[in-house]
Amino acid sequence: MTQIHVRWLQALLLAVAFLATPVFAQTFKMPCEVEATIPAMEDVKIKPQKVVIEIQSMGKNIFLKMNGPEPYLLIANSLATEEFTGKNLTTAKEMGAFRKHKTTGDESEIRIEQATVIVNAFHDTTYMGKKVRIQITGPCTVPRCGCTHNDGLAFRTSTKNRCSYL
Repeated sequence: MTQIHVRWLQALLLAVAFLATPVFAQTFKMPCEVEATIPAMEDVKIKPQKVVIEIQSMGKNIFLKMNGPEPYLLIANSLATEEFTGKNLTTAKEMGAFRKHKTTGDESEIRIEQATVIVNAFHDTTYMGKKVRIQITGPCTVPRCGCTHNDGLAFRTSTKNRCSYL
C-alpha cells in the first residue's frame, strides 16, 4: 500500500469513528414547586414537593421528565415505540408531550405554559389497589441565559450564547 492509500484509509476510519459516536441532546433542567391531587379521591392529601423538569429535544421528538419522589415522578415524550405511543403537544403558547402505554392504557402528560411558566401534568397509577389519575400543577423557575428579552422561556442552546425561545 502506498502512503497516499494509508493516509486515505486513516482519514476514512477517523470519519467513520466520528460518525458512529452517539449524539446526546442537551438537557435543560427547570426547578418547580408542585402540588398533586387525585380528583377521584378528594379526601387524599399529597404533600407538595420541589421537583426538577428535564427537557430534551432530538429531531422532531420532545422528551419531558419530572424528577421527584413518588407520585411526582413521570415521563412524557413524543417518541413512538413498541410499548408506547407519543405525541408532541408543543404550540406557540406551551411546550408539552403525551405518552400512552399500548398494553395497560396508562397515560402521562406534561405541559408547560410559556407565559406563566406553570407546569400542568398528570399520570395514571395504582393507588390502594385502584387505578387513578394524579394531577400535578405548580410554578417553575426559568433558567435564564442572559438574553436581552425576558418574554417566554429562554435557554442557552449553544456555546455561542445564542438563545432559543420556547
